[in-house]
Formats: sequence, structure tokens, C-alpha cells
Amino acid sequence: MDEKIILREINKNDVSLIKELIDTHWGGEPLIIRGKEYFPSRLKGIIALKGEQVVGFLMYDIQNEVCEIIVFEVFEKFKGIGTSILAKLKEIAKSKNCNTLYVMTTNDNLDALRFYQRRGFRICGINLNSMEISRKMKPSIPEIGDYGIPIRDEIDLELCI
Repeated sequence: MDEKIILREINKNDVSLIKELIDTHWGGEPLIIRGKEYFPSRLKGIIALKGEQVVGFLMYDIQNEVCEIIVFEVFEKFKGIGTSILAKLKEIAKSKNCNTLYVMTTNDNLDALRFYQRRGFRICGINLNSMEISRKMKPSIPEIGDYGIPIRDEIDLELCI
């Protein structure tokens, strides 16, 4: 029998775990989005657990009425975990009087583009060659990403909530 997935808000006891996940799966802090540094271990977030195992997490930042997804990772794909985490974020964002969810992904991240668009997000901007700027700030960002696609551009998506 499958263990139930528990979603909860990340708390101060999770900081070292989040740093470890960011180091392992995202090349460490800071993350660079549109030329700005983000430190996910300092942000609010949601964690998905199956027993003691982390099966997904999301870190976000709220500015005015916009809730921006900074990092979103699901380790067990196609089981509804990402959809559940996103639904929890919508609840949180609405409770904080946000009217928009916003996320940036790179042009190579076809899985993320599919995920977000299937859940109602719309492309609202494309920043051509923006990864050149990001690599100047964080040289460890790879040149080639998912499916062997060169990582060049940032694609902005939003969802009105």
C-alpha cells in the first residue's frame, strides 16, 4: 500500500535540509532569476513527505500581490505530487491577498513548461539570451540542459488566482 503524501509548510528546522536539496539538485545557492540572487533556504516554502522521505518541495517569495515560485522540485513524477504542492501554494497565496502566481523557467525545461501550462499558466514573457547574464553571476550554470537543449532564455509564466 502506498504511503500517504503529507504536505506542510517549511519551518526553521528544515533550513539545512533545503540547503542540501538546493546544493544537490540546483547547483547550490544562490539561484539566479532575471539577474537577481535568491537564497531558497531563507524563503518560505512547502515540503511534500512520504514518511520521512522528501518527495517534493517548493520555495516562494511574495511581493505585493504576486507570489513567485523560486524553486519547485518533485522527485516522484506523474503521481500528482506537484499538482498537490501547487494547489497548496494557491491556498497560501490567496490567504496573503495575492492575485497572481508567477514562475520563470528556462527554455530547455520542457517538462516544466508542459506542467505549468496544463495547470492554467500562460506564457507572459520571454527574456532572450538572459542566461548569459545569469552565468556571469553564477558560472556553474550549465550551457546544455534537458534533452540536450542549449540553455539560453528565461520564459515567464503566470496564473491569475
